Amino acid sequence: MSTIHDLLQKMTLKEKISITSGFDTWRLKGFESLGIPKITVCDGPHGLRHQEEGQDHLGINESNPSTCFPPACLSAASFDEDLLFEMGQAIGFEALSQNVQVVLGPGVNIKRNPLCGRNFEYFSEDPVLAGKMAAGWIKGVQSMGVGTSLKHFALNSQELNRMKSDSITDEKAKFDIYLKAFEIPLKTAGPMTVMGSYNLVDGIYASENKWLIEEVLRNKFGFQGLLMTDWGAMNDKISSLMAGLDLEMPGSSGYFDEELEEAIKDGRLKEAYLDQAVIRILQLITTVTEERQKALASVGPLVKSSVDIEKHHGLAKKIAMESMILLKNDRKTLPVSENTDRAIYLVGALAKYPRYQGAGSSHINPYKVTSLLESLEKEALKMQYFEGYSLGSDEILDETEELIQTLKKDDVVIIAAGLPDSYESEGFDRKHMRLPENQNALIRSIGAKSDHVVVVLFGGSPVELPWLDNISSLLHAYLPGQAGGEAVTDLLLGRHNPSGKLPETYPLQYEDHITSPYYGKDPYLAPYLEGIYVGYRYFDKANRRVQFPFGHGLSYTTFSFSRLSINRSTIDFNEDKAVEVRFYVKNIGERAGKEVCQLYLARKGSPSYRVDKALKAFCKIKLEPGEEKEILMVLHEDEFKEYDLNQKKEVLYGGEYILYVGSSSQELPLSASLEIKSSVLDTFEAPAFYMDVKGAPEPEQFETLIGRKLPVMGPSKPFTVNHTLEEMKDVPQMKYLIRKLEGVLRKASGATSDNDDAYRVMHAMFMQTPIKRLSLVAPDKMPKHLGETLVHVANGRFLKGLQSALKRKSTIDHP
Repeated sequence: MSTIHDLLQKMTLKEKISITSGFDTWRLKGFESLGIPKITVCDGPHGLRHQEEGQDHLGINESNPSTCFPPACLSAASFDEDLLFEMGQAIGFEALSQNVQVVLGPGVNIKRNPLCGRNFEYFSEDPVLAGKMAAGWIKGVQSMGVGTSLKHFALNSQELNRMKSDSITDEKAKFDIYLKAFEIPLKTAGPMTVMGSYNLVDGIYASENKWLIEEVLRNKFGFQGLLMTDWGAMNDKISSLMAGLDLEMPGSSGYFDEELEEAIKDGRLKEAYLDQAVIRILQLITTVTEERQKALASVGPLVKSSVDIEKHHGLAKKIAMESMILLKNDRKTLPVSENTDRAIYLVGALAKYPRYQGAGSSHINPYKVTSLLESLEKEALKMQYFEGYSLGSDEILDETEELIQTLKKDDVVIIAAGLPDSYESEGFDRKHMRLPENQNALIRSIGAKSDHVVVVLFGGSPVELPWLDNISSLLHAYLPGQAGGEAVTDLLLGRHNPSGKLPETYPLQYEDHITSPYYGKDPYLAPYLEGIYVGYRYFDKANRRVQFPFGHGLSYTTFSFSRLSINRSTIDFNEDKAVEVRFYVKNIGERAGKEVCQLYLARKGSPSYRVDKALKAFCKIKLEPGEEKEILMVLHEDEFKEYDLNQKKEVLYGGEYILYVGSSSQELPLSASLEIKSSVLDTFEAPAFYMDVKGAPEPEQFETLIGRKLPVMGPSKPFTVNHTLEEMKDVPQMKYLIRKLEGVLRKASGATSDNDDAYRVMHAMFMQTPIKRLSLVAPDKMPKHLGETLVHVANGRFLKGLQSALKRKSTIDHP
């Protein structure tokens, strides 16, 4: 291929404009005459969702089979960057085998609220954990010559009206929490691409936000790779190119091409902005083409069948086992002895019909799936199975009464419980934090009869546990991937020792969560009133009790922490390169096991807008019974820096700091004090809530914190292509048209009823996507003229609507 400069000089204006949008749903444009090949991208991040024909973004059509590894909600609980590297490497190999050049992942958006429908696809409420897990995954994928796409940049924490909601938070929360999760992998792993988010940030769409893209992503974080939109996220392509965005995805049949050409010719858009985008696109195509050739030279020619399916299935099982979390284990019910004389019962529809991944654009078509029932039936156990409850209704099955009547106190009952598919998905947020009531009632009834009830919990997000005192053991499997049944079996039977830790806080009830009064209440405005107090940072500062703290997880053995020391008690980073933290961990139990060592940092001093403590480092170690190891953790100056709202930059505050070491955010037996030499003091006077975190955050105090009034947002008229069908649905003349469109959607999804899980996902996305974006995502199903026809009809301009439908072209305002 010619040099990028030569290629740019050879391209016509139309060709340059054309290459800045995709060829179709999953491929970038190529120009054979110029020697520019098409390249393929596909969804991840816990496997490949690679579609070759009949392509779609929303998951209507089947993708090629691939390994379904545990999604981020579970793999984050491993606290193991090396394990994420292994996963990434395997996904990279499968991408090579399927001729995929870029895998669209990982997602590092912060779990701000437990109801976010896409939480299963994200790692954590903590930016250090999220960033480091992402970095491991990126390094693994790209080690195989395949690119990655860090997403969704930025402040995308809800699914409700995600293409029109405006995320607003203070600068300290942005840099200390939400952007930190991106900064870590950007600086340490070098993803080839970044994907923008759908939402607005401070009133400007993320895909055209010059401050976010140019000042933060390009200048502060040093990213010089390709920035693409999420699928259908383009709003104003002229503004996006000027802000530093490069690629619109998917192919939109030239929706913006004519407008761009006119803007360049009349001087509204300098051609240099277009050229910069084209250069980055050509750089990506060149890089992934060359890296693929290098990888193939190393591993040899590959085809789809080159993947060792069983080997990758084994890796999926390993990741699941290393990540599942033993939250409770009273009476030492677990592990269950394979030679026990006790009667064993397995209960729950989810044991037979496993939930192993989330729904939406990341949905993988796995090579195979093993259920818990299937796995346990292969064992030499005297076990009976009862389905117990319905996944499609609130029914408790009649057969369960027979079980409850025969149960004895010493019987072991393993209950598979969790969230059905219909409860959480991309495209909509959960309505509450509860399990289906039939499951809660069943667990309580069984818990009243047996002293040895084990609940295996499936789902992508925290749930309320009203029956926790009625059971002896709780194993959290989250969404465990295709080998989840085998992984749970080995943990229950003690063949593998649990070592996962919670990557998020489990509140006692949803109302305890700081964001519960306002999260998802306004479809247009998403004010982050809580500021920096996200997850454990809130519960710690407010001194509120939780069900299970961040970082919590039990083992079948016991570990002790001792002898914490630091290299200096006074640190001057002008002279000292780093703080070296040393301590010892010993396995004082009778089984080999792994422990996650966690290091937290607290800045002391008078009341200020700061958290009580924050995770700064972690590592996972394996210890044999009686074995002890010395652990070294190193903190550099950047780990001590915080954003200062007076100085508008990250600074190093001077004063006393405390280092805490332990096994969770609330189990920290070791501590040491040190002094940081710096003349910078924290003098920012925040409103009262942000100093002491008493009560609830109020909009007025938040406005004082951010220095401006919150905008008043809501539906507006007349309708434009930037409105959604959800906003138009109550207009009388639109009701019939929407019903017809729903029929087309139902047929396309293969659903037999409106309650079909796949249809509900599709319907939520369909109704909450602006008309313009529907035309970008599916120009064949919602061509530009049809979208404009719908807008005319919604506005009561029936003649214009008819003319648009007949002529297949029309001009209306695109504000």
